Amino acid sequence: MARPKLCYSIGNAASTTLSVATANSDTSITITSDTNFAAKSGEGMILIDESQATEEIAYSASKSGAVLSVPLANRGLEGGSAQGHAINATVKGVLTAGMYNDLVDSLSNVVNATTGALDTTKVVDLTTAQTLTNKRLTSPKINENVAVTSTATELNLLTGVTALLTASGTTTLTNKRITPRVVTATDDASAVIDSDITDQYQLTAVANDTVFTVTGTPTAGQKLIIRVKDAGVAKALTFTGFTAIGCTIPTTTTANKTTYVGAIHNATTPTWDVVAVTTEA
Repeated sequence: MARPKLCYSIGNAASTTLSVATANSDTSITITSDTNFAAKSGEGMILIDESQATEEIAYSASKSGAVLSVPLANRGLEGGSAQGHAINATVKGVLTAGMYNDLVDSLSNVVNATTGALDTTKVVDLTTAQTLTNKRLTSPKINENVAVTSTATELNLLTGVTALLTASGTTTLTNKRITPRVVTATDDASAVIDSDITDQYQLTAVANDTVFTVTGTPTAGQKLIIRVKDAGVAKALTFTGFTAIGCTIPTTTTANKTTYVGAIHNATTPTWDVVAVTTEA
């Protein structure tokens, strides 16, 4: 075990001597008394031969009886080197500058070094509104003790209440209001309606002959309402891909009036079945 970044204190008032001489290549140190050397099972920083030419800072990894285990990587720390020590050399538990500075550096990874407050640019807390990017949640639980089972693709596509719906089968919603997707366009001789994003298409101030075409991938039974506002002079209307069902598809606008065309997508044909046509009085 090499000396860890965050070091333990070996014990309060830990002070004794060597009962066996120690070479600079030894990985164990036998002390006269292990009293106060077991705060963390013998792990901690020690100072050998204090104030002597052979003074050495080392880190004990563990203790067995009165024998401290000190790997070579833990000898001669904090700018020193491993030394040989004679019998009766002093051994003390110490707190060093390196230990303290490493502690401060480690805390600075999660707290602001100036204020000491939690640095929410580096860590997530329980109350601050934070944006997480490129983080993976494994078996997340939201507001209750139930694991989320949606796939990543489903979670990306579903929002709000739609996240409660299954990918297949029939789901019944009661007392839920669905706002139609309304697309408004100005006068255009070629009106292209995208059924993937449109439930109601409103064409205002029509002053040109207009051809209506529907694109996208509509579902069977999908509804579409087309609202055409004439600009003052009747213009020709052409509905491409539409079939009249019990009504007549309008071929012109009525001057200064608004015409409504209601259609349902017939996936078998496929076509848009026009089931209702009306012009304001």
